Amino acid sequence: MQMSNLKKILLIVLVVITLGFAYKYYKKAKDTGKIKTGELTLKPVNKIDTFGELAEIFQKGMLLKGNIQIRNFSTNDYKINQIKIDALTPETKKIIAEQTNIMQNQITVKAKEETFIPITYKLDAVNALKLFKECDVIPMDTTVWSIITNPVEIFKQININKLKIKLKGFIEAEGITLDINKEQLLYD
Repeated sequence: MQMSNLKKILLIVLVVITLGFAYKYYKKAKDTGKIKTGELTLKPVNKIDTFGELAEIFQKGMLLKGNIQIRNFSTNDYKINQIKIDALTPETKKIIAEQTNIMQNQITVKAKEETFIPITYKLDAVNALKLFKECDVIPMDTTVWSIITNPVEIFKQININKLKIKLKGFIEAEGITLDINKEQLLYD
């Protein structure tokens, strides 16, 4: 008789523990709508104040760095499992760069706080030229050779303030997927 009472008590304890865990996960799942993406900033490391700086981009490429803000309005912490955001041309939406900083450590988005996640991209020279053309920063028929042979002419034609990029991808945190789909001016 005592053994069956012990089994009943253990069963009740097991059910209570299971319900406790279930409630914890239910509460966390209910709060998933309270985690949002905020401001996204992305800027070139390269300045373009002279023709030499422009020529360097078309020789070596272009480095872009920035942050994505994650806002957590819930009372729970969330661990980010994966980040995948590609850089695309704004009109044709062709991938011109992938993130160069792969998430090495798990990032925790604390309850009732903002977290900034760094992002970095490296556009090679060919993709930088493609981006400059599609954004009408330089004329569509411009080649690297025409830049080298007519540097002053090309430099007079550029309007660097038109340069923009499209960022598309996602951030995943404990089963929550935050979609990223944003155009960003690079020089403003």
